[in-house]
Amino acid sequence: MKVDATDNQRTAWVWPTLSWDVVSKVKVRLSGSSVPAPQHIRDIELTNMSHQFFSWWLEARGDRPMPVRDDVSPKALVELLPYFRLLRWESESSLVFRIFGSALAEATGFDLTGYCTFGEADYEGKAEDIARLKLMHSHPCGLLLHRALTGPDGKNYICELINLPVLGGGDGKDNIVGTVVTRNEVGEMMLDFKLTPPLHLVRAVFIDIGFGVPENVPYLEL
Repeated sequence: MKVDATDNQRTAWVWPTLSWDVVSKVKVRLSGSSVPAPQHIRDIELTNMSHQFFSWWLEARGDRPMPVRDDVSPKALVELLPYFRLLRWESESSLVFRIFGSALAEATGFDLTGYCTFGEADYEGKAEDIARLKLMHSHPCGLLLHRALTGPDGKNYICELINLPVLGGGDGKDNIVGTVVTRNEVGEMMLDFKLTPPLHLVRAVFIDIGFGVPENVPYLEL
């Protein structure tokens, strides 16, 4: 599919970020001094994007339990920024998107920046969602989520969300960072391709970052 930048300037910059060839090959800029991230979490082989992001996070945290907000480097993450999320705990039950990547907004049709990830209304599994994410700081760990969204062709697409903890900056509010990518190859990902909610949780797996994983807490396994 050929895109003519003279016809649609917005399309010209969006297209590369939605191309499967680009999505499957993005890389972070590492100093080379860190231990490579694992390729698998339990029995799940990470997507390239999740693996690259985990590698950046490990290098950014160094010998600490987790990085701090100032360690989040746009320069190191430049290729992953369109798929990047940064969320901040504003209260005990309010986790708000502070950064929501441009490719994510394009692929879903809406920009979640400024919105609470849990929404205002109750839904089945909301308490469990909050509990899992809160544990990322109280019991330092990461969280790998697989959620199913529906494409315009009516098929389910499994989206992989890697979530890793970051300590807050001057405001003291803890952050969660991560990327989102589909595990399904979408051929030439059409520019009008939209993934639509609801986001059905398929699997949730804690990631051991050196402190073990929480036990006897809500999680899902296939």
